[in-house]
Amino acid sequence: MSSQSGDIEDMGVQECPAKLEDAGKAEVCQGCPGRELCLSQGSKPDPEQKVIDTRLAAIKHKILVLSGKGGVGKSSLAVLLSQVLGNSGQRVGLLDVDICGPSIPTMLGVMDQPVLDSQWGWKPLVSPFDQIKTLSVGSLLGSGSQALVWRGPRKTALIRRMIKDTLWGRLDYLVVDTPPGTSDEHLTVVRLLAHTRPEGAVIITSPQKLAAGVVSREIRFCQKLDIPVLGIVENMSGFCCPCCSEVSEVFASGGGEYLSDKYGVPLLGCVPIEPRLAAAQECGRSFLVDHPDSPAVQAVRRVVAAIQGKSFT
Repeated sequence: MSSQSGDIEDMGVQECPAKLEDAGKAEVCQGCPGRELCLSQGSKPDPEQKVIDTRLAAIKHKILVLSGKGGVGKSSLAVLLSQVLGNSGQRVGLLDVDICGPSIPTMLGVMDQPVLDSQWGWKPLVSPFDQIKTLSVGSLLGSGSQALVWRGPRKTALIRRMIKDTLWGRLDYLVVDTPPGTSDEHLTVVRLLAHTRPEGAVIITSPQKLAAGVVSREIRFCQKLDIPVLGIVENMSGFCCPCCSEVSEVFASGGGEYLSDKYGVPLLGCVPIEPRLAAAQECGRSFLVDHPDSPAVQAVRRVVAAIQGKSFT
C-alpha cells in the first residue's frame, strides 16, 4: 500500500513544478532538456487570456471531475452529476477534455451530431433528454473509431481552443470531465481557469484501497495547485440488484472513507453499480429520466446536495 500512495519524490523521481510561473526556474528544472521551452512559455503573458476569462465569466460555477485512476466510472458520474443539476432547473454544460478516450457524446446521445463552428465559436451540442450543453473531442472527430496519436502540445492546444472558442453562453454550472492522471490536460485546464477560479474538484474513487492509493495522487495534485477538493465519491460501491434494488457488496470496501480520513476531505457519497445505468448510457438514454428513483440516482442527488451545501450557499 505504501508503494502505491507514497510521494513520487520518495522514489527518487522529481516532479515538474505544478505552477506555470515556476516552470524552468525551480531547482528540479536544472539540467532538464525541456527547460528552455518551459522558460519561454512561462515568461510570456497569454494574449488570449482576456477572451477566455470573458467566456468563463458567464459561467457561475465550474466543477472539475478528477481521478488519478482510470476505470472508476468518472465520466459516468460526470454525466449523472450534470443530469441531476440540470433536472433541478440549472443551466448546465459538460466539457469533455479526455482527448484520447472521449465517451461523453455516446452517454448523452449526441454521438452522430456535428459541431457547428459559427462566427462566435463552436456551438455545444445539446443532449435530447436533459438539455445539457456538451462539447467533446469525440464530437469533433470524423469517425468514432479514429485513434488520436497526439503528443502533449497538440492535446494542450485542442483543450485551449475548446475552452476559448466554445459558445457556452450563460450557465449555472460547467462540469469538466478529465482523463485519468495528473498531466498536461489537467495543468492546461487549471491554468486556463485560474482567473475565474473553479469551485473545486470532485474526486472519484472505487472501493478498493489499492485504487484509492492511486487516486490519492489526484488529491495531492489539487493541494499543490490550490484547487479546493469539494469531496470524494466512492463509485461502484456495491451492486444494486435490478429486480429488488437491494445493494450487495461485491468488491472490497472503504476506499472513499480511507481517503476522506487520510486527507481530511468529506466523503460526499457512495454510488452503487447498476446494470441499468450502463445500459442507458451506452445507448444514449438518460438514466435519470428513465429511473429517477434508482439507488444510484438517489446517491448522486445526495452528492449534489452536499456539494451545493458546502460551496455555493
